[in-house]
Amino acid sequence: MQQSFQITGMHCNGCVNRVAKALAPLADEVSVTLDPPRATLEAPSAVPLDAVRAALAKIGDYQAAELGQS
Repeated sequence: MQQSFQITGMHCNGCVNRVAKALAPLADEVSVTLDPPRATLEAPSAVPLDAVRAALAKIGDYQAAELGQS
């Protein structure tokens, strides 16, 4: 299952790397882009938005909003 999340608070490639590293334990594959500010997670089942937000809260002032799943 693939899910996409809008990530706010990222300003540079360093942010992209921190977010990707923080989300890596939640999914089999993680892709993070700065433009658009998005994280795409590929996992066997849905990753709860609360889990994404908790992972991001540990590394800085980043916010996530769910965009969709497929």
